[in-house]
Order: sequence, then C-alpha cells, then structure tokens
Amino acid sequence: MAKVTVRDNSGKEVVTFDAEKDESLGTQAQDNGAPIPFSCGVGACRTCVAKVKKGKEYLDEEAVGPKHITTEDDEILTCICGLREDAPDDAEIDIEAENL
Repeated sequence: MAKVTVRDNSGKEVVTFDAEKDESLGTQAQDNGAPIPFSCGVGACRTCVAKVKKGKEYLDEEAVGPKHITTEDDEILTCICGLREDAPDDAEIDIEAENL
C-alpha cells in the first residue's frame, strides 16, 4: 500500500498512513486522524484542497468522481482524489492540506 503523509498548511506533519486504492485520500486521512474538512464532497469547492509535495504521478484526481472546478497543477481535491490503480505499493505521497 502507498504511504501518504498529510501536513497542515504550515508544513507540519499531521499523520502518515498506508492508503487503499478504493477510497478518496480525504476520507482516508480523516479516518486516520487528519481532520481535512469537506463541504460539498463531490469536487465542486476548495474546502478539501491540498498541494501535492511528492507523488502526484501516483494519484488519480478523479478516482471517486469528476472534478467540477479548476485547480492548480500541484493541487488536488482530496474528497475525490485517490490512488491510481497502477500505483506501486512502495509509492510515497506527501500532501499539504490548505485548510488544516
């Protein structure tokens, strides 16, 4: 399973967990103690936005639903973003949640 590190908006590590491929990163982060906030939950707002510091090539930005807004190249909406099906088990992903 890929290792995901979630940081707050100052760069401080909040949690690291082994991610599953069948659930959004935001939901998994919440389940592991990182209270990334959700509002719409469907990729239509920026409440759950995070900057990807490492490992973007392993992410599917629309793993659990379509993105309805534009984000910067280094950003993801954690409510809909998940691991790519072909992400290797030793992948390392580092994200910084804007609203933590």
